Order: sequence, then structure tokens, then C-alpha cells
Amino acid sequence: MSGFDGSGGDPTGEPSNAIGRQLPSPADDVTTARAIAPVENRGTRISGMSDLERLSTTSWERSDRLFLEMGKLDRTTDGFRLSGTALYRGRGGPTSATYLVETDGARRSRSVRVELDEPTGPRVLALRADEDGRWSSAEGPLDLDFPCDDVDLAVTPATNTLAIRRLGLAVGEQATARVLWIQVPSFGLRAVEQGYHRIDRDTYRYKGRYGSYKLTVDANGMVLDYPGGGWRSAAHKLSRRLP
Repeated sequence: MSGFDGSGGDPTGEPSNAIGRQLPSPADDVTTARAIAPVENRGTRISGMSDLERLSTTSWERSDRLFLEMGKLDRTTDGFRLSGTALYRGRGGPTSATYLVETDGARRSRSVRVELDEPTGPRVLALRADEDGRWSSAEGPLDLDFPCDDVDLAVTPATNTLAIRRLGLAVGEQATARVLWIQVPSFGLRAVEQGYHRIDRDTYRYKGRYGSYKLTVDANGMVLDYPGGGWRSAAHKLSRRLP
């Protein structure tokens, strides 16, 4: 997540690809999100969905506006799945954003779907990537600056989990991820580079184009606090680590 603005601002301040519209003017605010009652599950199988194994469930709130979200990290037969729903006041009224990102066995993001329900009606963004990290919509290939192995949605802190898990950094290591950044609600698209530095077992230093923040994660790499403050449940101590 980077600079979500419910009014549709783009923190990068530059033109980008968009599905159906151009990005509005830049936003000045920076999101502060915190986890409320995170729970890291011990590989719980989901009833009625035998191909899913629940790893983490977390809820977030924002310090600067009305915002609630629930996110889930599941293991699938082919990789991992990150999904969730955010409820907040957007342009003109209550808004919900539901997302689903699926990875392959190498933890590379290979599909993303965002369903946005606003007072003006619902909209959907659906994208897929090939083995080289080149993304396409139903209309054809996206015109991005470079291939991307991760996805980051501006509406949620959860998607930073994707790069953290794929990179698999040891304490003290750092790396750069090439990320497909999706602005919400405009669905503007951009290929960006994001830096990650693992400070200790539970803390990463994340560096984006317009800021550097500390991210706190659970034992499965699920982001809890972004960019800091707030609290997390002691339940994270019960989580088993994944190889």
C-alpha cells in the first residue's frame, strides 16, 4: 500500500495507465494503518474448500478516517492467495473494495481482481500475468515500463505481504521488488520499484517513491502495522513459520 486516498488522489504525482479514466491530481496525505486483533492460524483447512489452508487473518483500521478491513492469507494447491474487503467512505458515500491476488508456487503474483462498489455503482478490475511478469487485461497487454512479479493495491496494507513473502529476506538483507501498483479508486496502473530491508524477525523497512516506513509483520509475513503505531495481538506468537 502507498498513499491511499479515498478521494482518488495519486501519490506518485505522475501520469499512469488507467482502466477507463486518467488519474486525478496528487494527494497530500499518507496512510497510517494499524492491525486490530490479528490472528495467525496454524494451517487451518477451510470447511468446504479443501484446496485452501488458512495461514493468517488480520483486520485493520486507519487513524485518519473511517476505515475497516479484513484480510486473509491462504495456501492453495498451486501457491498462495491474498484476499480481503475494505469498507470506508469514498467519493460521495460508503465504499467497499474487495480484492483477490493469487500467486504461483514461486510466490510471484499472477492474477489480481479488485471489485469496487461505490455510490455511483460497481466497477471491476481483473488482470493476469504471464510467466515473464507481463500483465494484461481483457483488452490486451498493459503498457508498463517493466515486468512485475508483485502487486500492490493502494487501498490496503495487506499487499506489501506479497513482496515480503516472495523475497524471503533474512534479517539484515535487503532487496528491490518490481511491483504493479494499482491506484484505488481510479484503477490507475504503474510499474514501480519498492525496497525492502528486513530489520529483525518481525520488522521491515519499506521504501517507496515518496516515503520510507517500518512495517510490522506476523510469522507468515502478513503486514500488521503500516507505517507504524497501533497494536497487534499476542496471538502472533502462536503462528507457525512457513518454509
